[in-house]
Amino acid sequence: MAKDVVIGKDERNTRLLVCDFLRLFYNNGWVTGTGGGICATSATGQVLTAPTGVHKERVQPADLFVVNSHNGEILRSPKKQLLRLSECAPIFCQIIERRCAGAVLHSHALSTVLAADASDTKDYLSIEGLEMLKGIANEHNKSRHIVPIVSNTMYERELCVAIEGALTDEAYSRSYCILVRDHGAYIWGKDIWETKRHAEVYHFLFEAVVARKQIRLNNGHAPSF
Repeated sequence: MAKDVVIGKDERNTRLLVCDFLRLFYNNGWVTGTGGGICATSATGQVLTAPTGVHKERVQPADLFVVNSHNGEILRSPKKQLLRLSECAPIFCQIIERRCAGAVLHSHALSTVLAADASDTKDYLSIEGLEMLKGIANEHNKSRHIVPIVSNTMYERELCVAIEGALTDEAYSRSYCILVRDHGAYIWGKDIWETKRHAEVYHFLFEAVVARKQIRLNNGHAPSF
């Protein structure tokens, strides 16, 4: 970051929150092994993005990149020259532009991988009958919530086409999450706090889906809840 750049109070606070949440998400097992990532928008609309290939629980406020939300162009880089922009950045920008998101989490949690495997269909995961559905914006405990599933690719940037399809498909307009099979999930909200809430809710729902699937397999029939 250039020495003559003056960081406003809003951006400082956002940087601190991003780092706080990375430590929290690390402790939850969502961004372990240097995997996963997060971004959040500042009041000026610029996107603060965590670097790639680093231990996320050790990321400091000064380690974040600032990128243009429209095209992912780097506007400011950290002083640490060895840091690299997250490969998630193009997808983060897609979600911000298409869904007016204020923050996006890329989770590598085991539950996100198993939830995609537990789906009865190839293209989406259907979740219903759970009280925690109320934690997703505009949903309730009687909702049938549909989360899109896309296939994994060799490189993160190659996911952009499939992600674009999921973001623009009306069938998934109520979802704040996209599952990437054998990989993880992208979860977002209108701001960083809603993104945190959605992340906690979706991970609970995924764990519940996987547990229910296991019960059905063990009992040979659908469980009664």
